[in-house]
Parts: sequence; structure tokens; C-alpha cells
Amino acid sequence: MRLRCLMKKIIYIVLISPLLLFGCSPIDHHLNKTSRSIPEEMPASKYVGQGFQPKAEKSAIEYAKKHRKEYEKLGERFFKDNFSLNVKATNVVGSGDGVEVFVHCDDHDIVFNASIPFDKESIHEKGSMRSHDNGDDMSSMVGTVLSGFEYRANKEKLDNLTSFFRENEDNYSYTGFTKQAVTKTQVGGFKNQYYYISAVPYSIGEYRKHFEPLINKNDSEFVSGMKKAKKELNDESKPYLTTTFFSTKKNFSKDNSTDDILNLADKLKRNHSIPHNFNMQIQLSDSKINPFNPSYSKKDTIKYGVFNHESN
Repeated sequence: MRLRCLMKKIIYIVLISPLLLFGCSPIDHHLNKTSRSIPEEMPASKYVGQGFQPKAEKSAIEYAKKHRKEYEKLGERFFKDNFSLNVKATNVVGSGDGVEVFVHCDDHDIVFNASIPFDKESIHEKGSMRSHDNGDDMSSMVGTVLSGFEYRANKEKLDNLTSFFRENEDNYSYTGFTKQAVTKTQVGGFKNQYYYISAVPYSIGEYRKHFEPLINKNDSEFVSGMKKAKKELNDESKPYLTTTFFSTKKNFSKDNSTDDILNLADKLKRNHSIPHNFNMQIQLSDSKINPFNPSYSKKDTIKYGVFNHESN
């Protein structure tokens, strides 16, 4: 199998680059009839993936369209062979001179989004796609998958947090990504409309020894198994949770919205039905999104740390 090494290593810090979380490579759009009809910006609440196209050669874009089914199967097989998880391909696009497959996993309550790049010749590969690469590229993908493990280990409280954010949209004037935009354009691990989770990028060997055996465990055994695995790996860190809010105010500014974020953070601190064991940061930007580059990286974004478990 010929995998193009486009996967970026996840940098495990509080302010993780949105470019790493939301794409494998810088995003640009290929100018064609479809893209010309799509505005350069639109409300995030109306963006469902239209116009999304990584920078790619025209031949790669056409190749991805022609062989979509074959690449969907490749992407799904990659995660089954390497992580023992069932995923569903959600998008296939040309990328560079090859093809990028976006997938969504919801298997045994392990939930994440990811993408995997392939060469054009990859559709001719037969047999197992199992990798023994312990380098940075594969470790990055392990981190992506393990963010889904973090979701399962904290599912009840994270679901409570998602409900909390949904119920408070009007109170604090924000919205999030649409579900369609998340599954078609977002990668980097667990990601829903309101936030993403970042996990430690262990090696594939460490994944198979410590985490893969937990997949079929019941919930109680899974949680205790996660704690045991981290202890064996001398990992005392806490996962990171970062929101991706878009303001619904017509004239959004830091001056007229900072108090909303501070009040929201205070309400989160007093809510014990949500996870307090994550490093949590709130981010809020204006309402617009670039459909060709749907990352969360704006200059005027408000950022506020709610929970910080890192030692000084």
C-alpha cells in the first residue's frame, strides 16, 4: 500500500493549531464552475460541506470522482486492518496529486473523524493494509483514534456537555458547525458541532498492546482499562477539549462578546454533570466560515481557559 505521508503530527498543547485538527494539508479550492457559484464566506450555520476541495491537480480531482467507491473501501479497510474499528467513508476528494478519503467512526461508542491520503496506484493494492510503522505519521493517526477512546471513557458527561452547549446557544449567542460539515470536512479525532478532543499520539505498537484489547470490553472494564493503560505508559496528562463556537451576533467583537464567554465559563465550572477532568478551552469567533477552507483559525477569536490541569 502506498500511503502519502500527509498526516501531521498532533502537537499536544493547549492551543493546538486548527490546521492540524481540521485538515491533513493546507486547504485551497480548485476553481471550476461549482466553486465559482459558492461565496468566499457564508454563515457557519448554513455550511454543509459545499465547495470543500483540498488543493489538488485537476487530474487528481477527476480521478477521485471516477474511483470514489474503490477509495471508500480502501479508507474503511485501512482503519479495520490497523485499529480493528469499523468506519464509514464520508467524502473522497482529490488532494495534491492523489486522493484523500474522509471517514467517520462510531463503533463500540468510539467516535472520531479522520482522513487518510492515498496515491493513485493504491486502488490496485490487494491484501492486508496493516502497518507496523511506529513513526510520527502513524502516531498522529493513533492520536486521532484515541480521542475517540477518550470520548467513550467519558461518554455520559461529554454527552451532557454537548446537550448543555446546545441548550445554551441562544443564551450566549453562539452556534457550532453543522453535522454535515463535521463529517465531510473535519478530521483530527472526536469532533462534533461544538468541540473537539485531542489525545496523546502513541505509537501503533503501543496502541495495539494497551488500547486495542479494550474495544470489546464492557463500559466499566473499558474505563478501568484506559486508566491502567495510561499508568503503564506513565501518562499523567489530561486530554484537551476545545470549543469551536461561531457568534450569532450581527456585529460580533471581542468587546461585546467577552462577558458572554466569561459567564458561560462560570456556568460550566458550577456544572458537575460535565467532565472537569479535561483541559477545556472556549473559543468564539464571528459567524462566517470559508467553505473552501473550513478551519477554525481566525485572528479575532476569543479564547478562555475553563479548566487547566497542566502543572506550572
